[in-house]
Amino acid sequence: MKNEYTELIIDYLQGSLTKEETELFYTWVNENTSNKELFFEIKAMYDAGLAVGKSLDIAESWQRLLDEKNRSPHKSNIWLRVVSYAAAVIVAVAASSAYFLFINETDNGMYSRYIGGDGLEADVVELPDGTHVSLGSKTTFHYDKDFGKDKRIVYLEGEAYFEVTKQKNKPFVVKTKEQDIEVLGTKFNVMAYPLDSLVITTLLDGSVRLTTQNIAKPTILKPDQQFVYNRNTQSAYLYKVDAEQFISWTAGYYYFHEQSLKAILARLSHVYGVQFAVNSGALNNRTFTGTFYRGQSIKDIMEIINLSIPVKYKIDDRRVTISEK
Repeated sequence: MKNEYTELIIDYLQGSLTKEETELFYTWVNENTSNKELFFEIKAMYDAGLAVGKSLDIAESWQRLLDEKNRSPHKSNIWLRVVSYAAAVIVAVAASSAYFLFINETDNGMYSRYIGGDGLEADVVELPDGTHVSLGSKTTFHYDKDFGKDKRIVYLEGEAYFEVTKQKNKPFVVKTKEQDIEVLGTKFNVMAYPLDSLVITTLLDGSVRLTTQNIAKPTILKPDQQFVYNRNTQSAYLYKVDAEQFISWTAGYYYFHEQSLKAILARLSHVYGVQFAVNSGALNNRTFTGTFYRGQSIKDIMEIINLSIPVKYKIDDRRVTISEK
């Protein structure tokens, strides 16, 4: 971090800048992507301190992070260490709010059903085979009574991150409405909310085979690949990504790298249970890079977006209307 901007950022967060200093801050933060990411990281630590009723020594904390960055050969993952630091502060006030509905055998064969809650961090389910499943907000997940006999089949509506226990002779299959994802042992993320136009599968480790509705051939994913299926156009795309970025939500953080405002708001609508209405097609296509955490309010998030994409917004209960400034 450029230490000379530490005080400027903190003063901005505390609302103590003069008009001239505020203009300087806005000019600096919009100069490049690195400055924006730096601001979001500092803000995450600052807000984390507020969440537990005390302020953080941002300068000292950031210097520790810089020292760790200089020692680590994996500099590209420094943002994950920032996330871990801030998440450690927030964990004192984080509370799980999942609904765990245990259902014995019924007419439809459903055995256990889980619904993801709205806690700061993901709700984690451990399956009978030792597989761990982190559930996103408003996510429905279940498996039936035959789980583990010949195959390990689970059903998903929403988002989940899987760390699958290896069982060579018992393939693990995730079923969404349009897709079967088959693995033997791996780590991957699936986002398949029923009303979203996109179904997104991101692989961290191992390999998966995707059999997708309206796609002729199965797709084999390798680590750091992402498969995106568009329900509206019935088309699919394969991307090279930093897969670690797509599981930060399990710790309450949502990282966006040069994503469109439309895509960001679609994601946040699930996290916060609000509806966004954007009165401009051009705004929908504007891109944004930054990190939010689940403990921030919608107003906080809109203010952060406003730093990069000037907008006017109105928050009315569970609906946010956005227009050009």
